[in-house]
Amino acid sequence: MSSKSERLPSNYWRQFVATSISNVGDGMEHAAAPLLALSLTNDPRLIAGVSFATGLPWLVLTLPAGVYIDRFNRKHLMVIVNAIRTVLYSIIAYSAWQGSLTIWSFMIILLGVGCCEVIFDMSAQAFLPAIVPAELLEKANGRLYTAEVIANSFIGLPLGAWAFVAAVGVPFGANAASFALAAVLVSTISLPSKELPVAPLQRQSFKNDLVEGIKWLWANKLIRTLAIMLGITNMATMFGDAIFVKYAADELGVTGRGYGLLLSLMAIGSIVGGFVGDRIAKRLGAPLAMVVSFAVFSTVGLVYYFMPHIWSVATAVAVMGLAGTTWNIVTVSLRQRIIPPELFGRVNSVYRLIGTGSISLGALIGGQIAFSNGLRAPYLASVFVGCIALAVGGPILYRLASSYIPPADTPAPPSIK
Repeated sequence: MSSKSERLPSNYWRQFVATSISNVGDGMEHAAAPLLALSLTNDPRLIAGVSFATGLPWLVLTLPAGVYIDRFNRKHLMVIVNAIRTVLYSIIAYSAWQGSLTIWSFMIILLGVGCCEVIFDMSAQAFLPAIVPAELLEKANGRLYTAEVIANSFIGLPLGAWAFVAAVGVPFGANAASFALAAVLVSTISLPSKELPVAPLQRQSFKNDLVEGIKWLWANKLIRTLAIMLGITNMATMFGDAIFVKYAADELGVTGRGYGLLLSLMAIGSIVGGFVGDRIAKRLGAPLAMVVSFAVFSTVGLVYYFMPHIWSVATAVAVMGLAGTTWNIVTVSLRQRIIPPELFGRVNSVYRLIGTGSISLGALIGGQIAFSNGLRAPYLASVFVGCIALAVGGPILYRLASSYIPPADTPAPPSIK
């Protein structure tokens, strides 16, 4: 009986396979896109602009997307945006193959890709609790993150870099095909009628729906603190991530196939984290696991600045991957458990606006820092910002998370006689 209750449902495994397939293509694109940008320009500000274009929709589109995710069928939204991404990546593949792509047209298309990513990622996080029991969310998220990292990093990244060297359009065409196949798989998931969005007659105005999500998040001190700390670390980390392809080329001497291999080596920690992240959270406790993970985010830039060698960078980011996956497993599961299902899209949109919207700002800042002060400087700046956030927010996060009582364990109120 116990083993049956711990088994993940078949609907989850369809989502799992779709995620794995699309992440192979995504990994190929993640390796090829910076290499393509580097072939189009040598200006670190424009290279960082590619990350800015992809991240800008998280700053602009997140709030309205959250409202519509709560209003419409989330499965249908996921299928539609995957179909659109198929078209957009096909355009990049053809343009790159023809040699007509410029850095500016590349950024414009990636802006559209980023819009699709906002809607898909937020829909997927809101969708998972509908197909997985609450007590299995950590396990389900852990397996998903492991699949994402293996498919994206160990398979997609080196394959994308090698394919780019062979034929520049191939990685983007492969990504288009992966999204098309993922859309088909997601469309086969069937849900009970009780899991569908609320009926149209129950909807409020757009403004009221939006305000309701904002108020809920701001009133929940734990979720609010998580969002703010995530926003700071994402912005600071992006200082260096946005120009990493040029850092790897100029500081480490790694380009082409070697760049994809370096990225795949960095994924070791993320894969380990996907398998053991939930166990780390149980052993340390969720509060300490989150604070320790944040401490890693805040200090890993020291390695890039003081030890610009392939082995040291790969080792440091493996640890970063372990911390990042552990953080994601704990915080995503926490949000899925705390936020009411009927509000999840709206509340999660506010969370992602604060936590992920800062990525585009970090890319702009990092590109300018690198242009003015050299390619190592963004990593030192990220340490400075991250350590301040850790010193101020770490104790607050630990206290709030330690005092949190899951709804299932909350004592019932006394009856009124």
